[in-house]
Amino acid sequence: MSRREPQQDRATRRLERFLEVAEDLFAEVGFEAATMTAVAERSGSSIGALYNYFPDKTALAKALLEKYRTKILALWTPLLERIGELSHRQFAEQMVERLIDVVTAHPAYLQLSTSPIKFPGDPAARQSLRSTIADALRRKAPALSKEDAMLCANVLVQMIKGLKTLYTEAAPKDQPRVVAEFQQLLAMYLKNISAR
Repeated sequence: MSRREPQQDRATRRLERFLEVAEDLFAEVGFEAATMTAVAERSGSSIGALYNYFPDKTALAKALLEKYRTKILALWTPLLERIGELSHRQFAEQMVERLIDVVTAHPAYLQLSTSPIKFPGDPAARQSLRSTIADALRRKAPALSKEDAMLCANVLVQMIKGLKTLYTEAAPKDQPRVVAEFQQLLAMYLKNISAR
């Protein structure tokens, strides 16, 4: 995540402050216009202190994205565990709502995840998420093979990426409609998977 892990409470607070300021700045002006100097100045710290934790702006953005991904996974995991108890529609609605909760609470998330500059996440974490989704899909549709479940999990992840892109591009008044469309699409996809 960062170049140096904090050793004391003060260092932990400084690291968190850098992340908070970067989050606000990325949400405000976007990744490309934000600068390390602006992050340091707004956080009331020196540029050298910032560079002690993050070698560059990309590392700072990756740290924030990892924080957001962790929050989303923490919200999705209990839902994935309960997939068998929920209708396709209930599951789809709750999955999308939990993502939108994180998006609403952290506007920089959409700025960074839909940026033309790509910030690849940890491949092991990416694979773990897909495997978790595939396992949940197999609980919902036991006849699904492991390979098909993984393919469906990958499709589902791509649908969520599409949601993020369209949600970002939509006018605020149209965002609820985008959410509703993706909830319906996801519910139909889950129903189709279960019917195999």
